[in-house]
Amino acid sequence: MTTRIHSPSAGDALQMLIAPLSPEAFFRDHYEKAFFHSTTVHPEMGSLLSIDRIDEIIADSELPASAIAMAKSGQSIDQAEYTFANGVVDRGAVLDCFRDGATIILPQLHFADGKLYEFCLSLERAFGARTQTNIYMTPPGEHGFGVHYDDHDVFVLQVAGAKDWEIYGKRETLPYRGEGFRKDRDDPGELNESFVLETGQCLYVPRGTAHRALTHGDEPSLHITVGILVQTWADFMLEAVAEASLRIPEMRQSLPRDLFFDQGNAAAHRTEFKRLAKAIGNGASFDATLAAFSGNFVRTQGGRVRGGLNALCTPIDDDDRFSVRPHIVYAFEDATEDGAEGRQIVLAGASLPLSGNLADQLQQQIAAGSLAKADFTVDDGDELDDVIGSLVAYGLLVRD
Repeated sequence: MTTRIHSPSAGDALQMLIAPLSPEAFFRDHYEKAFFHSTTVHPEMGSLLSIDRIDEIIADSELPASAIAMAKSGQSIDQAEYTFANGVVDRGAVLDCFRDGATIILPQLHFADGKLYEFCLSLERAFGARTQTNIYMTPPGEHGFGVHYDDHDVFVLQVAGAKDWEIYGKRETLPYRGEGFRKDRDDPGELNESFVLETGQCLYVPRGTAHRALTHGDEPSLHITVGILVQTWADFMLEAVAEASLRIPEMRQSLPRDLFFDQGNAAAHRTEFKRLAKAIGNGASFDATLAAFSGNFVRTQGGRVRGGLNALCTPIDDDDRFSVRPHIVYAFEDATEDGAEGRQIVLAGASLPLSGNLADQLQQQIAAGSLAKADFTVDDGDELDDVIGSLVAYGLLVRD
């Protein structure tokens, strides 16, 4: 199976985060290495989010308990403090806790806000990774969390107000996902640098870099944290082992019954382990592992279907023109079904089988960025109708 991933340029979104650095300088000198405080002010950041939008979400949106969290002075606040007995968020209690100094946290808000979701999608090509947002609204003079580090890289976009930032220590290695900071185990090190992150500025903090942020001045602080959820070479190699094991029959056998109990056979077990490790090394396929990873990357991207319902309320005529939605990742794959070779286009939530003639034309038209049914020469008009409609439904195409 051959997978090719395509997406329009995300340079504008990345450049806002790292200005005045070039992408080459950022990835060479800072990515996974050192924090970067961009002092360039971006007024357009306010179009992503605002205090008024947070007020609207709390007042008018459906808020299950998982949609909100609160923290104060380095400690999480028990959900019982701001939810009813049935688990529904008590909106008044949220605001009262904020009045008392607590930070309002809206995790994964990009799933409920189109602008934030579009921004996240625009960065996924640049980093080859899923992205997410967490929102933090903190009263004046307060902070939500104490000194800690994150297990994923983050960009901080200061939307309103300002924050006093402190950067601590220097970690020797990057943490794995799930290897979070623990006060009783991890020493954050000495304070290395402190600065004010002003409205419209951005900050990059690599995973494993200890930090703390406190609201600066007399105004509340609103910031967006964009998390970069990378996959590591360790993840890739684990998939390679799993993929190679499909072709090594001995890997399906159970562990020896005496493995844990009889040290007399340890040498034989060690020899078998080395033999299997060598077999995996010889049998592991980079191309097969890459195909699995890239295909999963496409499939796990969230759907972006705004405008699709309106577009499908009327029939799609031959001359109706559609554009490829910006930042949507898709892939054309070789696929085999029932022994017959075929092609398919893969998007978030869908894998659409294609006849060979249609697959070649569709790949060319999508790469060009715009298409209409009249652009195609096919024998099966019903297949073309179904594929174009499905590409609208799953968000790849938007009506001009």
